[in-house]
This record gives sequence, structure tokens and C-alpha cells, in this order.
Amino acid sequence: MKKKNSKTATVIATYQADLGMILNWLKLNKAITSSGKMRELKGGTYAVTVKGKLSKKNLNDFVKDRFGSFAKVK
Repeated sequence: MKKKNSKTATVIATYQADLGMILNWLKLNKAITSSGKMRELKGGTYAVTVKGKLSKKNLNDFVKDRFGSFAKVK
């Protein structure tokens, strides 16, 4: 049985302010339904887990179109 695309993704950005702008933009465009707490990773980057209405690939494309290399979705 083939696994359906997961709707949970992690958004990663270099700065906390950038991640905040990305989350606000995703909420305004109704691309995500909820988000978790912001956390700092070892490399000095910040991450947050989001539950999206889009697949991970579509969410990644959506974020890359607007923010380019400042953010990535895993």
C-alpha cells in the first residue's frame, strides 16, 4: 500500500524574525492550519513544525517562490 503524502512539514530559516514572517505569510495565504513552537537548532538556525493544507513538495515550492534561499521546507 502506498503511503499518502504527509501534511506535516518542518520550516527552517536562518533567523527567528525570518521564520516569523514566513509563518505569518503562510497563515495569511491559508497554506497551513497550525504551527508548533519555534525551536533553535544546533547550527544557529530556527525551525517550526507546521500542519499544512498542501503536500510537502507544494509547500516547499510555495515558500521558495516567495522567500528563496532564506527558508526551506523538510
